[in-house]
Amino acid sequence: MAAFLTEEWLDELARALEAAEPLAQGPRFGLGQLVTGAPGGDVAYTLLVGGGEPGELRRGLEAATVVLVEDYDTAAALVAGDPVADLLAAGRIKVRGDAAALVDAAELVAALGELLSLARGARRPPPAPR
Repeated sequence: MAAFLTEEWLDELARALEAAEPLAQGPRFGLGQLVTGAPGGDVAYTLLVGGGEPGELRRGLEAATVVLVEDYDTAAALVAGDPVADLLAAGRIKVRGDAAALVDAAELVAALGELLSLARGARRPPPAPR
């Protein structure tokens, strides 16, 4: 299994998204992730889901409807299955873009969380080096 947030890990996640059943029939939604302080530097990618199509991962944030900004440890908590709502309430995740679209896409976000956990084998990634 590839190390968290490396190019290999992103490739594995892209394959998992493409192989998964479409997550929703509603409009296409792009959930961007900007992870700061990762061991290899900041990482930005967008998960495109919905529209009755297979999921897709794109590098960068250009296709994002909403961007979640978090540090590496928070991203690791997300992948390990910590609820997005809890991390948002704790102020560990910042939201950029259309926050109402994020609320409307709550079901998609929850499904993405499950997919991320599967892609990581539900193991918490190691903490970022200090």
